[in-house]
Amino acid sequence: MGIVVERLQQRSQSLYIVRPGTDAVAGLPELIEYVEAEREKIGEMLLEAGGVLFRGFAVYERENFMQVKDLLANRPNFNYVDGNSPRTKLPGNLYSSTEYPKEYRISLHNELSYTNSWPGLIFFYCHIPAEKGGETPVVDCRAVLREIDADMLDRFAQYGVKYTRFLSGRKGVGKSWMDTFETTDRSVVEAYCESNDIEFRWEGDFLFLSQIGKGVAEHPATGEKVWFNQANQFHPSSLPDDIYRMLKIMHAADRRRYPQYASFGNGDEIPEDFLKQVTELQFEHAFKFPWDRGDVLMLDNMLMAHGRMPFAGERKIYVSMC
Repeated sequence: MGIVVERLQQRSQSLYIVRPGTDAVAGLPELIEYVEAEREKIGEMLLEAGGVLFRGFAVYERENFMQVKDLLANRPNFNYVDGNSPRTKLPGNLYSSTEYPKEYRISLHNELSYTNSWPGLIFFYCHIPAEKGGETPVVDCRAVLREIDADMLDRFAQYGVKYTRFLSGRKGVGKSWMDTFETTDRSVVEAYCESNDIEFRWEGDFLFLSQIGKGVAEHPATGEKVWFNQANQFHPSSLPDDIYRMLKIMHAADRRRYPQYASFGNGDEIPEDFLKQVTELQFEHAFKFPWDRGDVLMLDNMLMAHGRMPFAGERKIYVSMC
């Protein structure tokens, strides 16, 4: 057998996996040949399931991954400017996966869904799998939409989500505005905010940001509606309880000074219980698989949200967006 395509199912979630057949010897050249020959089929699988995992093709170096990713994407790269996750930028539009303490899970989200410009595709590459845990759970946002309380869904669809951030100008105090915008030039930040409908205000070394994002979105290719926001991740109630208690004390007089905050687009508070329900709903329905060295995961960033499970040992997952 040559290359095998399977659709794996976990409860209501599914994921396509492309791998060498049991009797086949396949490496990077065979994967490249397959991608070039089956680009249309891969695109159909992506829209159907939201994600495609390429496994067993000896993609062992970052350069190999970028070669495969460029073939799969067939579109310009997307820079992670204005990203809220702590990452290290590497040459060639490659980033480390979120550098968040390994003992915590990261809630599922669509990358940069709080902005008015987000990547259509996101690629993950496993260079070193964790000794234990460290899965990247993924969940179909069409399925999530069907599970959301109807009244709350209407409010998210009508008002969207208001995201605020209070970014430090000093290293070591959360993600700084310099790291966020990949510059130390305030005029560059101001120009970016003005062109992306972001309200901003400087307070000494700090930068306050406010923007309205979607709550529910329509996929441009399929026309399907998807749950598309990061309200639960931006709201400080998503943090460990001890950190959230401390922040509530520190910022009791002014929620705008939270490092991140989310409310409805009209300014109304989003019930914390609901945000927690969304987080648990996404984890409950997520497709989870252990990483293998050399895995390449391609996701449609609107159809599929992703997160991270806690892990032990070294873990090197790289990310690129288009």
